[in-house]
Amino acid sequence: MNLSRHSRGVAALILLAFGFGAIAITIRYLSDFYTLYQQLYITIGVAFILSLFIFPKTLNPQRLKKIPTKDWGIMVFRIIVGYLIGASLYRTSLTLTKISNVIFIQSIPFAAVFGWLIFKEKFTLPKFLLVVLAYIGVIIISVKNLSASFSLGRGELFSLISSAAFSLSYVSRKWQSNYLNDKEIAQILLFLGTLVLFIASLLKGERPPLISWQGVALLSVFLTGLFNTINIYLINFGFKNVKAVLASNILTLESIFALILAFIFYKELPTLREFFGGILIVGSVIQMNRLKDG
Repeated sequence: MNLSRHSRGVAALILLAFGFGAIAITIRYLSDFYTLYQQLYITIGVAFILSLFIFPKTLNPQRLKKIPTKDWGIMVFRIIVGYLIGASLYRTSLTLTKISNVIFIQSIPFAAVFGWLIFKEKFTLPKFLLVVLAYIGVIIISVKNLSASFSLGRGELFSLISSAAFSLSYVSRKWQSNYLNDKEIAQILLFLGTLVLFIASLLKGERPPLISWQGVALLSVFLTGLFNTINIYLINFGFKNVKAVLASNILTLESIFALILAFIFYKELPTLREFFGGILIVGSVIQMNRLKDG
């Protein structure tokens, strides 16, 4: 059965949500070995190398010379917003506040808001209510004590900014022309991202790290790079073919995948409340996908 580009885009975003949930496990482990920027440029650099094997013969010098100036500008913008701001603040926030608070803020549907404000996607009450429903599900899963007051400290503020930055980087894919395909964009972003983050590390006064030859550390670097390679391709493909409102809604599935992976790796069983929150998220995503104009 041949699926439409929209359906394939939806499938790509579901896989992306899983990738986001999986990559958190390796990132947490690698934080014991590398600084913030070291971890970023090492894993993204590995992702670029892996992309040469996963997407062979994708780029050639002749095509690089003909890339429109506008596309170069948008890709640089995406690197600055997504890597320098989004990724760095996200990882910093995890060291400053509770993980549940970070996940809660990361699930704010900024991509849907950008879809409505920037790309003038149709605003309807059913879409808005489904986004709110998914948002409520995330709150139920992520906030461990619903009766406690929620204060916005430095960690929460960093997570808020990074969530908006990530979403802006994702939806700005729609500004790029059709000259480059999703594989080409992925490889260019990974290469430039590695270079920019390495320079940022040097400007911060950091020396290149000593590579840990522990088996688990090397495996974590490889898996993080692999997830980064696949994720960035899925970001480009998914946000190109799916409207930002629906895409934002689908990515809330990350919370569900995070619960499943937590059970696999840490033997943590979801509570009844977490299960209920997951049902709300899944139901919201399914219903949003059924909307004809979604």
